[in-house]
Amino acid sequence: MRQLDLVITIAAAVAVGLLGAFGMVGPAVTGGATLTTLGLLAVSSLHGRSMLTGLTNSVRQLTRKIGDHASADRVLSPSASGADLDLRSAADIRMTGVTLARTLRNHYAELRLRLEAGATVRIALIAPHVATLAEAARRSTVANNPAIFEHRLNATLDLIDSLADRPATRTGRLEVRLLDFVPAFGLVAVDPSTSNGRAQVDIYSHRFGVPEPMLSLQPDRDPRWFGHFLAEFDRIWTIGKPYEPARR
Repeated sequence: MRQLDLVITIAAAVAVGLLGAFGMVGPAVTGGATLTTLGLLAVSSLHGRSMLTGLTNSVRQLTRKIGDHASADRVLSPSASGADLDLRSAADIRMTGVTLARTLRNHYAELRLRLEAGATVRIALIAPHVATLAEAARRSTVANNPAIFEHRLNATLDLIDSLADRPATRTGRLEVRLLDFVPAFGLVAVDPSTSNGRAQVDIYSHRFGVPEPMLSLQPDRDPRWFGHFLAEFDRIWTIGKPYEPARR
């Protein structure tokens, strides 16, 4: 309908203009018709802007609504124990978890290279104490077999000892802390204090050896939860006990 109104307005303006050009109507009529046409065009322009503003607001509301109710299948993915995180240019790497056995294996070579390049690597994992190992086994509903976690933790500590055994020319810093409790999640954060930081959070299951859901976070896209888990790491780190790797 509005297109038809616009066509009629333009046609009337053209007709009055032609009549004025051939002297068939006076200047007063031509001027009045011109002003009327300009007024109608201004009203039409304002209406168009109002419709565009309303459409923009509707799209924003729809985006927020979809984001608030996004499927968990779009947010969570199976954990790869950090294997898909690129550490090749990282200067600040933070890790926490139960034993971090798979995570350390996945990134051992990259961690050595980053330490050689001057990066800081901080790792927090459970202490090899009877009570802590037993709690990890209970959490995974294999309470009668804490040796599973003991073997995995020993393998991780061997890798850490190997990472610590580096030439004096390396400028990186490796810091490790042991926990007297079992953390509720696993975390690998890469350069978290920068705008390009990224993190992966593993949500632990109560079954041993099954795929676990993973949440991928970025500071610009997920500022609330990125900051939440980074603060959780800081709390864990604060109460952990320093571990001195065995030098080879």
